[in-house]
Amino acid sequence: MGKDGRFYLGKLFNLKKNEISNNRLTYDPPDLTTHAIITGMTGSGKTGLCVGLLEEAALQGIPAIIIDPKGDLTNLVLSFPDLAPEDFAPWIDTDKEHTLGIFQVR
Repeated sequence: MGKDGRFYLGKLFNLKKNEISNNRLTYDPPDLTTHAIITGMTGSGKTGLCVGLLEEAALQGIPAIIIDPKGDLTNLVLSFPDLAPEDFAPWIDTDKEHTLGIFQVR
């Protein structure tokens, strides 16, 4: 969150110079008082933008209702601060070999 109470979303990209500028990209929270939708092509940064907006809203105590059929954003509510294997156990389907990958829950 910026010092001015605006959401900090990153820095602007200068297309002409093909580089990141020092200019901040911010968003005014009151602009989200009704509804928002983010659309774009695959790989255009929709999820990254949503994550930034939701994190900034959470920092300011602003509630959000998230409709995310793919599940990318709803996984943000999962918290594993200690990264302990047993914390992940409820979220792993042990009946499917491929979901275990390289770590085992005992």
